Amino acid sequence: MRIITVFLILISACSQNSGIAKESLSCSNVRLQVLGAGGPEIDDGLASSSFLVWIDGKARIMVDAGGGSSFNFEKSGANFNHLQAILLTHLHVDHSAALPVYIKAGYFTGREQVLPIFGPDEGGDFPSTENFVAAFFSDQQKSVYPYLSDNFRQQDSTEFLIRGQSVKPNNKVWKIQLDKAISIESINVNHGRIPAIAWRVNVNQCSLTFSGDMNGSSGNLPILAKNTNLLVANNAIPQNANSFAKRLHMAPDMIGKIADEANIKQLVLAHFMRRSIDRVKNTKTHIKKSFSGPIELAQELSYFALD
Repeated sequence: MRIITVFLILISACSQNSGIAKESLSCSNVRLQVLGAGGPEIDDGLASSSFLVWIDGKARIMVDAGGGSSFNFEKSGANFNHLQAILLTHLHVDHSAALPVYIKAGYFTGREQVLPIFGPDEGGDFPSTENFVAAFFSDQQKSVYPYLSDNFRQQDSTEFLIRGQSVKPNNKVWKIQLDKAISIESINVNHGRIPAIAWRVNVNQCSLTFSGDMNGSSGNLPILAKNTNLLVANNAIPQNANSFAKRLHMAPDMIGKIADEANIKQLVLAHFMRRSIDRVKNTKTHIKKSFSGPIELAQELSYFALD
């Protein structure tokens, strides 16, 4: 009952935040922007994983919130008040560490709407997204930033509230409608022992899908990404990576097979690490053995239009 209530609150808040007219929106109004194209390294010149989905000229959805991405958010000209949701693929540092930065910065934007934060359920050594958010911002003495508890629980000083929401798809596509035009979907993927989910953002007839970190063994990503306009695939390892790395991440040939099986229209490679960024030519060669569509490389602050 509590989860249903939270969903209703989130949908209501997001609907009030959107002025998108279905009849006037085409895929040309939907764009992907890269805030962070890297991974956890601090000597690669890249911010960690983060993306914005722009709809009708406004940044509506953020996918992952890796370190350094907030600086690029500022450069992007995005308005924090326009965000309708933050989607986390998993809770590794290079995908979630900037979350407190965004929440604190939001205090200075005048935001009033609830900001939902969706992510995976608990598993292994990782808490649920709901508990992850609470560990940062609740007013308990053990929370990391109790001074930001007004964003977690309504107080006189509250400007806007955040709502952590754990998602557990169990090998089936999970979906929620944010407003009349926008819905989000997810499915669980295999990233070793780390709870991880892939995300799809639907805007009327258009869609973008984000693999997050995964090895491809679950077979779930092609289900979620079927006929998507654009797939962001994490390319953290080269084709000749060792078996341990391949238990966590997709090799290039796996990316190609998934892209082909899902019948995607456009592929964007992201989440580069030093071991993969220098082997892009070889990576593309292996992908093209299965996938014949366009392949682009994520560069920070770059835009990708939907075909």
